[in-house]
Amino acid sequence: MGRLRPRFKSHEQSRTKRSATDLYDAAVRHFLSKRYGPAEDRCRQALTLDPKHADSLHLLGLVHWQTNRLDLAVDLIASAIRCNPNNHEYFLNLGELLRDQNKLDDARKSFDIAIKLAPNRAAGWIKLGNLLRIQRRYDEVLLTYEHAFTLDPNNAEASALSGGVLLELGRYEEALAKCDLSLAISPDQVEALCVKGDCLRNLGRTAEAAASYRRASELEPDRVSVWRLLGKVLEQLGDRDGAIKALRRAREIDPSDPFGASVELMRLGADELSEMPPAYVRLLFDQYAATFDTALVESLGYRGPSVLFEAVRSACQAHQKPANFKRAIDLGCGTGLAAVAFAKMVDQFIGIDLSPGMIEKARATGLYAQLKVTDMLEGLRTTPDSGVELVLSADAMVYVADLFPVLKEASRVLASGGLLAFTLERHDGDGFIMGEGRRYAHSASYVRASIEAAGLVVLQLEQQSIRYERNVPVPSLGIVAEKS
Repeated sequence: MGRLRPRFKSHEQSRTKRSATDLYDAAVRHFLSKRYGPAEDRCRQALTLDPKHADSLHLLGLVHWQTNRLDLAVDLIASAIRCNPNNHEYFLNLGELLRDQNKLDDARKSFDIAIKLAPNRAAGWIKLGNLLRIQRRYDEVLLTYEHAFTLDPNNAEASALSGGVLLELGRYEEALAKCDLSLAISPDQVEALCVKGDCLRNLGRTAEAAASYRRASELEPDRVSVWRLLGKVLEQLGDRDGAIKALRRAREIDPSDPFGASVELMRLGADELSEMPPAYVRLLFDQYAATFDTALVESLGYRGPSVLFEAVRSACQAHQKPANFKRAIDLGCGTGLAAVAFAKMVDQFIGIDLSPGMIEKARATGLYAQLKVTDMLEGLRTTPDSGVELVLSADAMVYVADLFPVLKEASRVLASGGLLAFTLERHDGDGFIMGEGRRYAHSASYVRASIEAAGLVVLQLEQQSIRYERNVPVPSLGIVAEKS
């Protein structure tokens, strides 16, 4: 957001305009104190006196932005621009709003105008770089941040942002140098300290990484991600108690647990096994949505959909069932890899996934008649009894601890003779465990018992490997069950 400040006129004004400016100044004070209701009231009073008071229109737009009324915010800031088309900060804020709405081309136009109006201000170049970063145009991003730093050599943010991009590119030494430069200018930047910690961790300098994260946690003690990262490096340093303490602090700050402190605590044996936090699963797959297919198929040798396809085809042949289905549910559909594999076998797919990012990728395939952004259990619960002939789940139930509730609902939605086909990671003990890969692994005996308890009949339960981890095949299960 561009800076806000009271604006005073040096020349004589009408009584009405002086009053509008006074009300705007009061609105700014409320806004900066996060008192958005009073800020909105003062802006509206100012606009009643002077409907073309550009600063009040702009500030009212920012209030709407902060209160998540984005379309109205865009309209108000656009109105401010019509009243004063030479204010570069208006264009910067409009660009950020449009970027938040994923209107990236329009955001770019707004940033370009802001830069044209104030070409020597680093802020415009930084915001343009942030937009290019979303588009993964990394060479241009680095040049843009570098230009911002050239314009303002004391701009610690520009250097820190360059470090973040270089970290994403795996250029850890270069990223570390940028962070050190940024911290030399402004030593107490939490973002730069976190990026520095990530660089040091990737370079194997774990103790130094812990020191960087710890300093960040002192500066911003309510930042969940810092505690989660600190817990990770403390575990690597052999400080299990310190790791557990940091992870518990992360979960205490935000009980929804988007960074999965609970998952780590279960893996460490500090907490009893339970279901993963939905916020963690959602964030995990939203982050992976853009590169999911490449990372999974090319890097990890993932073949879950093809394993399922062959399992269903084989089961149908063995039990003399037709291998075609009118309607199928794809549980944890991800980007749609299972639908691609089963496209010739299924007439109509319903996709269910907790991640909006994954759902958008699945939508782009054009293979789904319906897509639901929700967890597996809730998605099944909103499906009518006996409404489908096939339920698929490729490498998604590895994020479910207790299988029975999902299997029971799958049984309910299946028509008589319908099939349930899914994959799991396998372990050779009893029940289920949290694996080192932060996914659940289930025993074959537990899976069979859960299927039968849900009222289904096991047609096929075979040991498989559907992916690699550190170049080692991950023990897995391919399962097909029938509703009798």
